[in-house]
Amino acid sequence: MILPRASHTTWDAQDPNDTPDDINFYTWGLNGVNQWWNDEFSKGLFTTSCILVLFFFAVRISMDAMRHLRLLVLMSTDNSQRSQRYWSRPSPFSWKMKKYLWFAPIWKHRHNTEIQLSKAITIGTLPTRLHAVILGIYVISNVIYCTLLLDYSKPKRELVAEFRGRTGVLAVVNMVPLFLLAGRNNILIPLLKISFDTYNIIHRCLGRLAALQSVAHTAAWLINKVDAQGFEGVKKSLVESEFILYGMIAVAAFALIFVITPSPVRHAFYETFLVLHIGLAILILYTVWMHLKIDNLPQLPYIILAIAFWSLDRFIRLVRVFYRNISTKSMTKVKVEALDGDACRVTFELARPWTFKPGQHVYIYFPTVSYWQSHPFSLAWSSNVSKQGGVIQNKLHEEGYASGDLPIDEKNATIGPTTTQMSLLVARREGMTKTLYEKANAAPNRTITLRGFVEGPYGGMHQLESYGTTLLFAGGIGITHQLGYVRQLIEKYQAGACATRKITLIWVVKTTDQVKWIEPYMREILSMDKRREVLKVLVYITRPKADITQVSPTGSVELRPGRPNFDQIMDTEVAESIGTVAATVCGPGPFQDSVRAAVRNQLHRVEMDFYEESFTW
Repeated sequence: MILPRASHTTWDAQDPNDTPDDINFYTWGLNGVNQWWNDEFSKGLFTTSCILVLFFFAVRISMDAMRHLRLLVLMSTDNSQRSQRYWSRPSPFSWKMKKYLWFAPIWKHRHNTEIQLSKAITIGTLPTRLHAVILGIYVISNVIYCTLLLDYSKPKRELVAEFRGRTGVLAVVNMVPLFLLAGRNNILIPLLKISFDTYNIIHRCLGRLAALQSVAHTAAWLINKVDAQGFEGVKKSLVESEFILYGMIAVAAFALIFVITPSPVRHAFYETFLVLHIGLAILILYTVWMHLKIDNLPQLPYIILAIAFWSLDRFIRLVRVFYRNISTKSMTKVKVEALDGDACRVTFELARPWTFKPGQHVYIYFPTVSYWQSHPFSLAWSSNVSKQGGVIQNKLHEEGYASGDLPIDEKNATIGPTTTQMSLLVARREGMTKTLYEKANAAPNRTITLRGFVEGPYGGMHQLESYGTTLLFAGGIGITHQLGYVRQLIEKYQAGACATRKITLIWVVKTTDQVKWIEPYMREILSMDKRREVLKVLVYITRPKADITQVSPTGSVELRPGRPNFDQIMDTEVAESIGTVAATVCGPGPFQDSVRAAVRNQLHRVEMDFYEESFTW
């Protein structure tokens, strides 16, 4: 066994007069349970999981090594288009694996697009083909262990007892990865460079599996108990046995979670669902632990490990919040500005900031808005601001100088001690985001300051400096994920520290008001030295009030009305690409699926990697 076994003792509700010929004999303890096989199947599940982890770790190491080697070679040569051409040729095996497995939805083009029963009711999303293979292997293994590998030659009472033991054991075993993958600080995230969102998909599947196994475990006990003593015997056991009572409470909590987790319920009452989900998870951990502890069952170490994973994640989150937001000199300050287009700009002045990396996200807490609940948002920007009245450009503006008159060094220079500000954009939807927007919008100057906390940073695992061409797709508020990459790549291009020779940002918004969300950030990007050599920006406005087709004098920034044709964009960009290509996307589900489909159609033409940022809930 990977985990130590606990010794087994009988519990005090058993009938000493029961014999193996009595049905009631098979309703308590390990009577009729083939514990040796249960241990072997538990090891089988852990072995399967470890093999999958090692496989993806090996893939991650090989991909990182290839990207690092490519960057080193290009940086040690002239990094010309001719030098990059060698790396742009995809091998038949590579592009087919990516197109038909690695980047492929389980069916046609749908992955992040919600499956709708009506305009008001959705039933969730579909996994990718790779996710489906992994989940299929794991779930089928559980089904085989619970059903096909039972000894059907036994009498009914013994067969039911064996099924009771098998489902109970595997339900507890599955709780270990269930609670590990639920954590934001899951060690597998940085180890495998797989996003929390992907682990969340697996977590949901494991949760439903453990819930079904716990219900099956209870049903098997009920069958033998009712056959032996009728429903009066069931009632007596619930009243007289804490062992049975804790087990029943645990399975009831599992069943309730199973009922409230489907997408229509989860989305309709998300704030309430979140509180219930956490409360029921704690109840399950406690009652399962008591259920196993009372009879000192062999699965006790498994539930202790699950409790340890959950508790460690919560502890790390608490430490992160206190460390980042509270110091001996200050606490985090938050400014919220309501913007046209139903969004807020939220700026945090952190007590203890960190070095910003593109692709990072944080969880934000506003106790006066949503109590202790937290919500994930991509970081859009980071800047150093003077504590003595702001940046130099503000002083010069007061003296009549315009932004265009200032050199880039003066625009970014600061006076005296500085503090780091982190900014993000929050689109108004329901719940916390709606309340936050309405509070800011109703305030003078549409700006408020309030107490808030940041938990993070998370993410930021993927760096794009080894790619000759980078395509950044953003839908609506998804622009926040891409801005950091644009700034970083231009800075590294200025310093000659990246392979990047072409950056294309494609942003799709509904109205012209939404374009103003990133005005201060884009002003700084567009004033960066050498950005015209590498950066092209395409902004599509799907609901323009007038013909807004505009092209900058240099042709590097374009505003276009209507919806983009992603296949056409990818065709053009791939034809003009330099070296390997990175395509990243952040936006609504249908938007991401459309970009994914366009990327898959080009994989045979150029070596390309696809990165997707999403927060499903």
